[in-house]
Amino acid sequence: MSDYQDFDFDSTQKEAWDEFSRRLDEVLSVMDATADLTISIAPAAEGRPMAGIRFSMVAPQRLGGFVTGSQDGHPSAEEAKLLSDLGWSEPTAEITQFHTFEDQESSASLARLATDTLVDVFCVLHPIFLEPDQLAEILKGQSSWPPLEARKLGKDEVSVRTASQAELDQLVDGVLRRKFGHPPLRNEQGDVAIRVGSTVVFLRSTADAAELVLFSPLVHDVSGRSRACEVLNDLNVESRFGRFSLHRDRVFVQLSVPAQPFVPAHLFQALRALSQIADAIDDELAHRLGGRTTFQAS
Repeated sequence: MSDYQDFDFDSTQKEAWDEFSRRLDEVLSVMDATADLTISIAPAAEGRPMAGIRFSMVAPQRLGGFVTGSQDGHPSAEEAKLLSDLGWSEPTAEITQFHTFEDQESSASLARLATDTLVDVFCVLHPIFLEPDQLAEILKGQSSWPPLEARKLGKDEVSVRTASQAELDQLVDGVLRRKFGHPPLRNEQGDVAIRVGSTVVFLRSTADAAELVLFSPLVHDVSGRSRACEVLNDLNVESRFGRFSLHRDRVFVQLSVPAQPFVPAHLFQALRALSQIADAIDDELAHRLGGRTTFQAS
């Protein structure tokens, strides 16, 4: 079962914005006249203002909010309408931006208005898409992380950075030789073949030496591509490791391992996971899809 099956994206967004609003309120409630706070939405072209909201102390215990629009600092027609609907005051001869004023003791209302503006007017998906250098005080968490006591790494846990595909292949060969007690078997394409129960797992490196790809043919001579695609889509939703795919009349499962740097323990973990998937599911999958496994039972 997928680890994120119960993930609620809408609820997660709401919680993030509620927390952002709370933190913004904390900052505004203690803000003084020594500095402004600007919440920027996205980088703009050089020399152009970024859309966002600036907060300033306009008088003792009195906060002001000023909106910078997305069109060279001015709001678009749609943004202007939405800002008015939210309750921002329209620009005047004295104040050329959409603006609002609030007593500092009511900073929570201003924080909520700012949050609604970011979401409803500027369509910011999540607080993480705001400019962090402008928001360090707001976005940083309050949790303290206890220091972890370092331990000595085992041989298979040490990372190695290789300079080429050939160098990576040589390193992998040495690791597999040590693991299995014999030199690995490679075909003309450079793929390493490892038999696991009723199937075989292949391992190959990418040309840029950035990745090791492990894959296994699970079912051959599949009858009915539409049915197979439905079944494999369900498996991809449920599977924690591995991605299932249909190539012509064969079903493969694939898993990738980052290789820059290369960590032998990550390869062994991936190989173990893929081997368990391949050996556990191929017979049932062949039966469901009307095909045969790589190695037929005698």
